Amino acid sequence: MAKIKIGINGFGRIGRLVARVALQRDDVELVAINDPFITTDYMTYMFKYDSVHGHWKHSDVKVKDSKTLLFGDKAVSVFGVKNPEEIPWGQAGAEYIVESTGVFTDKEKAAAHLKGGAKKVIISAPSKDAPMFVVGVNEKEYKPELNIISNASCTTNCLAPLAKVINDRFGIVEGLMTTVHSITATQKTVDGPSSKDWRGGRAASFNIIPSSTGAAKAVGKVLPALNGKLTGMSFRVPTVDVSVVDLTVRLEKKASYEDIKAAIKEEAEGKLKGVLGYTEDDVVSSDFVGDSRSSIFDAKAGIALNDNFVKLVSWYDNEVGYSTRVVDLIVHIAGVQLPISFIAPSSGPYIPLPFHTSYPLPLPPTTVPTFLSLPFSLVFKKTLPPILSHQSFCPLYSVLALSLEILIIHLSPMAKIKIGINGFGRIGRLVARVALQRNDVELVAVNDPFITTDYMTYMFKYDSVHGQWKHQDVKIKDSKTLLFGEQAVTVFGIRNPEEIPWAEAGAEYIVESTGVFTDKDKAAAHLKGGAKKVIISAPSKDAPMFVVGVNEKEYKSDLDVISNASCTTNCLAPLAKVIHDRFGIVEGLMTTVHSMTATQKTVDGPSSKDWRGGRAASFNIIPSSTGAAKAVGKVLPALNGKLTGMAFRVPTVDVSVVDLTVRLEKAASYEDIKAAIKEESEGKLKGILGYTEDEVVSTDFVGDNRSSIFDAKAGIALNKNYVKLVSWYDNELGYSTRVIDLIVHVASVH
Repeated sequence: MAKIKIGINGFGRIGRLVARVALQRDDVELVAINDPFITTDYMTYMFKYDSVHGHWKHSDVKVKDSKTLLFGDKAVSVFGVKNPEEIPWGQAGAEYIVESTGVFTDKEKAAAHLKGGAKKVIISAPSKDAPMFVVGVNEKEYKPELNIISNASCTTNCLAPLAKVINDRFGIVEGLMTTVHSITATQKTVDGPSSKDWRGGRAASFNIIPSSTGAAKAVGKVLPALNGKLTGMSFRVPTVDVSVVDLTVRLEKKASYEDIKAAIKEEAEGKLKGVLGYTEDDVVSSDFVGDSRSSIFDAKAGIALNDNFVKLVSWYDNEVGYSTRVVDLIVHIAGVQLPISFIAPSSGPYIPLPFHTSYPLPLPPTTVPTFLSLPFSLVFKKTLPPILSHQSFCPLYSVLALSLEILIIHLSPMAKIKIGINGFGRIGRLVARVALQRNDVELVAVNDPFITTDYMTYMFKYDSVHGQWKHQDVKIKDSKTLLFGEQAVTVFGIRNPEEIPWAEAGAEYIVESTGVFTDKDKAAAHLKGGAKKVIISAPSKDAPMFVVGVNEKEYKSDLDVISNASCTTNCLAPLAKVIHDRFGIVEGLMTTVHSMTATQKTVDGPSSKDWRGGRAASFNIIPSSTGAAKAVGKVLPALNGKLTGMAFRVPTVDVSVVDLTVRLEKAASYEDIKAAIKEESEGKLKGILGYTEDEVVSTDFVGDNRSSIFDAKAGIALNKNYVKLVSWYDNELGYSTRVIDLIVHVASVH
């Protein structure tokens, strides 16, 4: 068959990659490129050198003249025309035009190419009115009378094959999608103007940026059976290529996660080979750079809450995979012909002969208060709740007398609670920062056997995220004492927690922040050194977990070792509590898009317990398991068994975001949900739960000491019972503040 002659309008990111794909195939021929903003010599440079996909090595690329490029011996005409009506595609023999400027995306504008001699136009973007086709899903619905079509979006190309398999095998009742998407050419390197999308104007290189997307809804256009059953949103993250779809669906037919895996694997090795992939390896985003498939299902990353409610994860190279499908779609439509009519002799009848051409789709192989301040006495009824600080969420004053009916509170300041910190790592230092700025606690001791006092001083003073410490001077008094202003803090360097002499320093409440002594027995070793209570700044397999604002009132004074849970549980639990109290949660699946943590690697390195966790953090999206959602069932027993989730680690240095998809017992509009959360954030949960309707991104919450800030504009509802809710948290400072709040609460319970 003669090669299909194609032209490309717009030699930007997708235009160049479509050219790369086309030049490596035998079924198409690139004959023309139009771009009025790029000279031929600059075209050559941009094509040859690609920061993600590497140096072009398949042929020499030269400028023959101002209107011609040579790819090896292959001449390609170059035009520089702004008006698509005036591009002489016919002159160059280009019949199938890839419209990749991102400007001419509706039928009328794209049809201008036909005036220059083009036969068909394929828009490499979603279109508001052009029919959309996704190879492997609905390309057989294409009819030859359609001259302007769309290849949909890269995300729709990932989601649609996955959704098709799931719907065909098990039925989809409803679904909500999140794509964790790499940065794109339209984003900003530093904060700049973006009048149509304010968040989109924020610096791409170090933010998690929520964004709207029509990719999930568009699946309903290519798969009408799913129309109205899917919607979604996006988080843009600072990786340069490869994105991942996170699809939470409710199934019609019960299916174990193993059943789902088997179905996808079968299709990936059968009808959808080359379009849909399947892997059980511990992969991360950079493993799919250059992968020409549309969607690669990650069998290990997904999770099922039950046999009807599952979260599925699938990867896609949003550049090469998509560009490959553009060329595949061109080849398909070129193989679909109009019926041929045969005219018999004038005396005979007119005989229409249906003509069918079957063209095999080429699928290239994968490449790889404080509000009271004066001392005086008040008398309240016994049932009165404690006077709380809206900032610290803890009792401010001590109880002097208690009768059966009357509680007398003397408003004289409570003695400061003396705390010690074991482990002066990321959380240890931030707990110290919080403690040193409060009037209800006193930091008296720090233990770390791996850090000298001079290095402690340096690490405390200078913080790459939270900035230089400016509240008081930090000095070394001697090898065993630091001075924070005039406050002396004893320093120990002991490995065995049993041997740390906390009592000697007067430390009663110990923050165990090493990440090593996280179970009750190990953490209890601190009690032998004179500690009264131990608060583990991490989840614990057996220590009771408390989340301030959620279940701290359940604490009993006989508990000596407790856990402050995780930063993600501290974000999720207040949100889940409000939703469950107001509307009831039937079931929920959570994803946290989480900033890098200290345990991750700067470059690929060993991590025997978590293979993915050993991959370079600075340029990967890394799926990870998390018990944060399940842990909510421990602090809110009513939700036990109703929540689970997973994480994507992304290359931002602080602030993470919870994406919670829930099914509600009571029907509620998204406005009802917003109102309920706002009310609680201004009432009982003030200082713990926040609410915003601003166009925020992750860096806006660096230094925010609340546990959870609901983003009213980022969430989305498919219907009144199925919603996706988004809430931010400074996973360092917000969490560290809650550690101190929990200590103050514990100290008040006698």
